[in-house]
Amino acid sequence: MITNKPKVSIGMPVYNGEKYLRESLDALVSQSFIDFELIISDNASKDGTSDICIEYSEKDNRINYFRQPVNISGWENFKYVLNEAQGDYFMWSAANDLRSLDFIELHYNFLS
Repeated sequence: MITNKPKVSIGMPVYNGEKYLRESLDALVSQSFIDFELIISDNASKDGTSDICIEYSEKDNRINYFRQPVNISGWENFKYVLNEAQGDYFMWSAANDLRSLDFIELHYNFLS
């Protein structure tokens, strides 16, 4: 049986994250470990967050972008992201997090 289930799901709930979002996304899509999905839930941001997320999701099919039509609260946005996850492992990432390029690989190998 062939499955497209990713080994790792990365959850990124975001609200008005435009300032550092590109840097954070660049750090994730450049990881040495590539078998992951990135789930972004934009909690009805009022800045350029949506444009950035759409741009990145159109370039990388590992990125699943969801925009909430209204602000659903931080807690609900976190739960939304977690409920969308399909991977064997899950990690959180914020719109202003930077990671070493081998961050996911090191942690996946340790946990496996």
